[in-house]
Amino acid sequence: MQCPNLTDDDLWRAIADNTNAMSRLIQKQLELDAYIGSRDPTGRAYLMRFHVERANYFQREYCEYTAEIRRRYPC
Repeated sequence: MQCPNLTDDDLWRAIADNTNAMSRLIQKQLELDAYIGSRDPTGRAYLMRFHVERANYFQREYCEYTAEIRRRYPC
């Protein structure tokens, strides 16, 4: 997504959506971790890698959005 093309409202909405998605991801990871536990080490490793990759994606988006807000409104 091209941040400069977004309105301020779109950026703030994207930041909120991103934060909510990250919270859901963490909650889902905790639920799956409790369910899988040590029963399936290979599956657990795959899920952990998947969740880390998704978390990194959300973090990059969040950084882009907040950097654009800071660029538009320097202190």
